[in-house]
Amino acid sequence: MTTVFGIRHHGPGCARSLVKSLDALRPDLVLIEGPPDADELMGAVADASLKPPVAILVYDAESPRRAAFYPFAEFSPEWQAMKWAAANAVTMRFLDLPCAHHYGIDAAKEQARAEAAAAANAENTKEAESEVRETEEPGSARHDPLQWLAKADGYSDGERWWNDRVEEREHDGDLFAAVAEALTALRTELALPESERDLRREAWMRRGIREAEKSGAQNIAVVCGAWHVPALRRTVRASDDAALLKGLPKTKVRATWAPWTYERLATASGYGAGIESPGWYEHLWQGGSDTTVRWMTKAARVLREADMSASSANSIEAVRLAEALAGLRGRPKPGLPETLEAMRAVFCEGDPMALSLLRRPLLIGERLGELPEGLAQLPLQEDIERQQKTLRLKPTASVTPLELDLREPGGRARSVFLHRLLAVKINWGRKADTRGGKGTFKEQWSLKWEADMVLAVVDASSFGNTLVAAAEARLVRAAAADPTLENLVTLLEHALLAELPGAGEVILGRVQAAAAMVDDPPGLLRAIAPLARLARYGSVRQTDLNQVRAIVTGLATRAHVELPASVSGLADEAAEALAKLIGGHDEAIRLLEDAALAEEWRAVTRRIMEHGSAHPLLRGLCTRMQRDADALEGDEAATRLSHALSAAQTPDAAAAWLDGFLSGGGAVLVHDPELLGLLHAWLSRVPADYFQAVLPLLRRTFSRFTGPERGQIGQSVAQLGAGGVGGRVAADAGTLVLDETRARPAVDMTARLLGLSTVSRNAS
Repeated sequence: MTTVFGIRHHGPGCARSLVKSLDALRPDLVLIEGPPDADELMGAVADASLKPPVAILVYDAESPRRAAFYPFAEFSPEWQAMKWAAANAVTMRFLDLPCAHHYGIDAAKEQARAEAAAAANAENTKEAESEVRETEEPGSARHDPLQWLAKADGYSDGERWWNDRVEEREHDGDLFAAVAEALTALRTELALPESERDLRREAWMRRGIREAEKSGAQNIAVVCGAWHVPALRRTVRASDDAALLKGLPKTKVRATWAPWTYERLATASGYGAGIESPGWYEHLWQGGSDTTVRWMTKAARVLREADMSASSANSIEAVRLAEALAGLRGRPKPGLPETLEAMRAVFCEGDPMALSLLRRPLLIGERLGELPEGLAQLPLQEDIERQQKTLRLKPTASVTPLELDLREPGGRARSVFLHRLLAVKINWGRKADTRGGKGTFKEQWSLKWEADMVLAVVDASSFGNTLVAAAEARLVRAAAADPTLENLVTLLEHALLAELPGAGEVILGRVQAAAAMVDDPPGLLRAIAPLARLARYGSVRQTDLNQVRAIVTGLATRAHVELPASVSGLADEAAEALAKLIGGHDEAIRLLEDAALAEEWRAVTRRIMEHGSAHPLLRGLCTRMQRDADALEGDEAATRLSHALSAAQTPDAAAAWLDGFLSGGGAVLVHDPELLGLLHAWLSRVPADYFQAVLPLLRRTFSRFTGPERGQIGQSVAQLGAGGVGGRVAADAGTLVLDETRARPAVDMTARLLGLSTVSRNAS
């Protein structure tokens, strides 16, 4: 006897009913919709240390990027079926079409496309492409079947109908017989065309059931998606199924267990069988008669941890409101929509932004699955997990901040490990930019383990069985694929930060060769900055960077020779791009602490500052650099500012020069009132039409200043007409003339806003 149970993936109501049905049926064989390629992994379900959410990963051994995950939560019916079979010593197998055939079909299609593209010429390319598309598998025409059943039952939403009738129901009854009857009627009446992929899957499942019956199994339980139930119960000739499955291509595949997260189970992650709220389904699986009360209590606890008011009285009120909403809508009891609306109204006072605080900790959940030690997996994955334990870096599904002091052995070891992961494209850690000041010997990281990072481990495994071997091989291959100087410098930085001497030596040789070929100043400047960071901070990592320092010194010398000739005749966009590179190079020269290079750089910026045909932005920038380096004599900075802002210069050129000069921050205006006075005098005499033209640039310039800098500049400007600054500034600035007629409305409105009596005209 064969009994087919139609379930919904990750449905807690289906899982609860299935366990009861299996207890009653007591089958001697359990067949579960899933990849037969992973049959040997099913026994691990009996290990209590395999804690869901977890997933079976099946991937192409030759092309690991061709892979599929089969996730399970504790409330997944398939997981509960495996747990039941393991606990009762019942044989279990997966039933679906093997991934080996799925990937073989995909590989054959890719090969057909490649052959068609190679055979096509310029005239018939479009024709060839259309012929390939005709052979492609058409998409399934069926949509969500729940929508049709919901409409027949008076619901407007299939998700809410299924939750009411199946997942949140209190009495099981003959659930699976009702599901089978409903889906059989639906597929018969709609008669929607099926994709070739689904037809093959169902043919393979029917063949698997026949083989199980022939093998002597007397009482077979089949657990599959509800949509497939009619196809598996329908009588189909074995020869018809064999014809559909004949000659399927096949590839070699491998399978392993992988930890998973609730976030990846959610519909929002893009998972095809995703659910709206894994946290809610977990809550339903935990059971109990007071579902709504416990759910509101969890929500109140989360909100209190976020410093929001959520008292017991609020919880009681929210429960009553949710129950009232369910009654008004004719629902048997509050569901997720009613509870969320009650939370927003009571806890959040109608604010949807406050409700978003519940999304991750409550609605989605931060659970990360766990695998038992010794479970068969990739050697690279074992190496990574071993180092995680040694370094006490536990993977979590939530974001974990981490600060590392590179002067300490433990901090340096963790940094090296995280950089090695980045080198193989496993982005578990994201490094923040902390250069300058405190960040000299410290690194700020944020760690978050994503479930699909297991696939990145699989991909990296093709480069080596240990993290060091894989990282070095991948960097060397990346250097060969893109031998540009900019890319090589980036890869060299990866190699040195990850302490991969083998890869570092190879890439360093390529950097030397590529550096000799670069002849444009922007290219040289882009390469110098990362190399300078390595040369400056490498000592804390106990690495020998003499070769790096030699390369960066040579590149800098060449850039200093060629840069002055490339600063004239530039458009505004090109000048802005070059200004950013010059600013980065100035920082790099300071990092290197090389007196000869610094003196050489000061001479270069002096030449650009005095270059009459250089773009005003660059001349202003280099004037600021000269001033910051104490390379200007007396009031030369004020003299050059005065000349740049004189009537002989166009307002656009003056604004560009000023933008470059002030790019280093507003402290120069705070501490030099003479420069501030010159700027104030220039703005006072700029014609109105020109002022509107240069205002956007000036606003951008001043927006880069810190709040305190802007405040102090404002106070200094207020003193300009009151004798607060002297000499040259007073002579240029003149006396501020106030137009009382235009100022009166603003003064009166300000007085009213401040609750003051009307200001008299004499007082103004």
